Amino acid sequence: MSLNTELNLLKKVLLSSALLFSFVVLSFAQDNVYLSLTAKNKRFDIAVAPFTSVRKSIQEERYASLMNKVLINDLSLSRYFNIITNNPVAKYDFDSQMAYWQASGSSVVLTGSIATTESGQIALAVNLYDVFSKELIWKKSYSSKIANYRLVAHEASNEVVRRFTGENGIALSKIAFINNNTKYKELYTIDYDGHNLKRLTRDNKLNILPKWAPSGRQILYTSYLFNNPDLFALDLVRNKRIVISNYQGLNSAAAYSPDESKILLTLSRGRYPNLYMINKSGKILQRMTGGYNIDTSPSFSPNGQEVVFISDRLGYPQMYIMNASGSNVRRLPTNGHCDSPAWSPRGDKIAFTMRQGGAYGLFLYDLRTTKVTKLTNSKGDNENPVWSPDGRFIAFSSTRSGRSEIYVISIDGSSIRKLADIPGNSYTPSWSTNIKL
Repeated sequence: MSLNTELNLLKKVLLSSALLFSFVVLSFAQDNVYLSLTAKNKRFDIAVAPFTSVRKSIQEERYASLMNKVLINDLSLSRYFNIITNNPVAKYDFDSQMAYWQASGSSVVLTGSIATTESGQIALAVNLYDVFSKELIWKKSYSSKIANYRLVAHEASNEVVRRFTGENGIALSKIAFINNNTKYKELYTIDYDGHNLKRLTRDNKLNILPKWAPSGRQILYTSYLFNNPDLFALDLVRNKRIVISNYQGLNSAAAYSPDESKILLTLSRGRYPNLYMINKSGKILQRMTGGYNIDTSPSFSPNGQEVVFISDRLGYPQMYIMNASGSNVRRLPTNGHCDSPAWSPRGDKIAFTMRQGGAYGLFLYDLRTTKVTKLTNSKGDNENPVWSPDGRFIAFSSTRSGRSEIYVISIDGSSIRKLADIPGNSYTPSWSTNIKL
């Protein structure tokens, strides 16, 4: 039986609910329905019932449970929702289920059904219903290889976030980082939720400072593979490593411009380490900074018109901003030794690391108000902040546990979570956009 035929069998629904908000249907085309929601609190209450399977096979029941858990975890990590998962009425008819959710105070319900094929495909159909009118608000189906079942669930959860908030979810994003569990520093990636850990290099060499390309197709990083700190790009689509810049001396701390046409990095070339703009082939287009100082850690603004970077031209590392042409250099005043600035996706803030007499902490610099806010207050060093693609979270490395590990924090300083229990020490995270790799 074909996958399309099986998708037509996805008729039985399971129900979940959302509390304490009102919704208005802005478009009546079934595949383009959007919700305008007003919550009484900061989060929407949403119930997610166990997903059903079409054939009731052991395999389908297993994946129904797994994908349900992935979607629930995604919605929880988004911090947009309070999630209700109890559903004692799944065996009842549709009207009885609606009555149950009404009695519970729910306004809408989310349902999911799973189908698999003998050719190794899996499909998920998601539906959202109005409990009171019993009408379908929107529905959508997703499919992929069974091995990619988590990706399918992530796609569905991103759609739920978008329908409720108008913002894109981040469940398909990944985090690249360096780990030394093999006694060498190798490059790894992991899904944003701490699953699907993958080791990308097996060089038995020193690899440092990974940085995603804006498209998510490549990761820039510096490696001593040929006994010089050269800049490489790992093409994740073609599974190919490319030498970008191999000038004698440092080729490090690289960042793509938002349109990926240029790369800004630190080159020493036998001199003081300064910032240079190169093209994707490694040709030097412009020397951006000069002088007898160290300039490093560049980060482009989202519109590509400015760059924030670190320089010790005052005798200790401070943050500076310049135009992407290299002009109009000015310091962002702070009160400590700064490092690792990262421009927010919305362009309004810069996350950075600062040491004020003791350990390094995470801070936010508000570009409109010039206010500096501290995010972390724990023991150990908290360093290398990177933004989630929606600008609501920051990943960073921290030694609070006694070794360097990757953590995620909300930009209001709350909800700190360890990304995953990964052996060894993990450093310098970089957060991708939503990608399907």
